[in-house]
Amino acid sequence: MDIKYLSDDKGKITGVFIPIEEWERLQKAYKITEETPADSNAKLQQSLSEAMKKAKPSE
Repeated sequence: MDIKYLSDDKGKITGVFIPIEEWERLQKAYKITEETPADSNAKLQQSLSEAMKKAKPSE
């Protein structure tokens, strides 16, 4: 997976860019749709956070 980290002018990571193919895979895996209720955001955010910890290169 080709992950790109977005950062502010101080070097703080502010976002993550993932390829569309990976996003589509995540949408299927976590049943993400345009109509997904806002309260499911916490579960998605936690799952993505755990995935990023596994994918993030060692500092």
